Amino acid sequence: MRTLRVVAVLTIFAVLPLLASCTRAPEIHELTIIGTSDIHGALDPVTMKIDVDGDGEVEEVEAGGMPRLATLIRQIEKEAGHPVAVLSSGDELTGRYFHSFKGECTYALMNAAGYEISCFGNHAFDQGPQVLADAIAYSSFPRIATDLAVESTPLEGLVVPYVVADYDGLTVGYFSMITESLPYVASPKEVKLTGTNLETCHRAVRELKEQGAELVVCLSHIGLDKDLEVARSVPGIDVIFGGHSHEYTPAPHRVGETLVVNAGTKGPYLVRMDLVTNAAGEIDFDAVDYELIPVVDPVPPAPDVEQTLNDFIAKMPEAVVIGMTEVDWDLTKPSVRGGPCPVANLINDRMREKFGVDVVLNNAGAFRGKGIYKAGPITDQMLSEIDEFRNNAYLFDLKGEHLLPILEHSAANFGEGGLLHASGLRYTIDLSKPAQVISRSDDGVWTVESEGSRVSNVGIMNASGAYEPLDPEKTYRVLANSFIVKHEGDGYFWFKKHLANLENTYSTFYSIMAEIAAYEVSLNPEPPDDRLVVLR
Repeated sequence: MRTLRVVAVLTIFAVLPLLASCTRAPEIHELTIIGTSDIHGALDPVTMKIDVDGDGEVEEVEAGGMPRLATLIRQIEKEAGHPVAVLSSGDELTGRYFHSFKGECTYALMNAAGYEISCFGNHAFDQGPQVLADAIAYSSFPRIATDLAVESTPLEGLVVPYVVADYDGLTVGYFSMITESLPYVASPKEVKLTGTNLETCHRAVRELKEQGAELVVCLSHIGLDKDLEVARSVPGIDVIFGGHSHEYTPAPHRVGETLVVNAGTKGPYLVRMDLVTNAAGEIDFDAVDYELIPVVDPVPPAPDVEQTLNDFIAKMPEAVVIGMTEVDWDLTKPSVRGGPCPVANLINDRMREKFGVDVVLNNAGAFRGKGIYKAGPITDQMLSEIDEFRNNAYLFDLKGEHLLPILEHSAANFGEGGLLHASGLRYTIDLSKPAQVISRSDDGVWTVESEGSRVSNVGIMNASGAYEPLDPEKTYRVLANSFIVKHEGDGYFWFKKHLANLENTYSTFYSIMAEIAAYEVSLNPEPPDDRLVVLR
């Protein structure tokens, strides 16, 4: 049996009445933790490649969806024979259902499915704390925000720093942590971080232990690598149930006395971890049982949850209006790959402003779309078509000397998907000059066969908006997409070879532009400026 106390210890102590209590604590406790992360609005099934049979072979199937997740959650709760905790580690509020229903649909389904405790992901703040507050009003389960200062914000009174739960005599304390990148990857506005992830964890462990927690569980939205760093640095956390980096853990990571799991994205699997502890809440690691349960056929959808979803689908417009434009958006190949592109400039400029970097570079092939979008509504469908590949935006440091060959490679790709569009940087391409030539060996080693001489007049924008000559010795903060940064797409091997301080924003063109469109009255591409000059 589960008993919850929602504890606010940052300002005053607030304890909800116990729902039930046990007269005698057993010597051995059993607890099953199940849940998801980063659903990202995938309330119905999504076609994706997953390992259905657990044999290491992936196949393309329809997976996930809240109706099937509800069936599995209910089945596990019915059959377990001991307490079950149903968790979400954030980022549910994105996508078409959120744009249409602002949380009502998402939480109607999660409530019905049986979710019990959740934390925030960074994308929860994409449209600011007021929109988030309006959305979570539909949630019937606690939202933990341990490391966020919400006093005098729309979230005050709607979130708690901790939850303490009694599971048949085992007292479990829950806290949360969110990415330290929150201030620039989303729009938290007046909601502020109260400290670093490590500071939050040390404080939370101490305060939860003071509240009687025997087992401490962290709902994390900082990514697997950082979860492991926290586990190495902070004693006293028993379980980290994480998200943000969209990674699944095929088995729990054990770091000292801490188990770390991550729950992936879009819900193709339900994470399940069965724990056995002694009377003091110490985990018997030999008895831990863990699995990723595929959320696929033949798991049937829960009829009531499926009906609720269908009711919302019936009310959803064909295309959800996110913003407006008074100017046509030209995404034809001649516009995107044949010279300056107003739409690419608009998107790159907004990303540079949002993330505060010196330079944004994105290849022409990253800007897709279906021809010309006429002035009028900016819809989710339109942004989905433009951001077909959903590549994450990465931040990194790069010395100026490495930007020169990168721009020469862009010039060699004029007319193709490898042409680079920039913000914060200008350059001239002279098509009459020799082009750069590169090659790649069978073992993946890139070689510059000919350096090329098409690029000149390279400048970097300063704080006043004027361009200064590129400094080969200076280190610049750069944003570019994962295709060219992580995968050497279009032959851009220099990024991976020379970058430093790489950071994944876990944001895409779609999520960034959807966030910005919610605030700006109209997103209008401007006529080409002098950031890219082409001489023929």
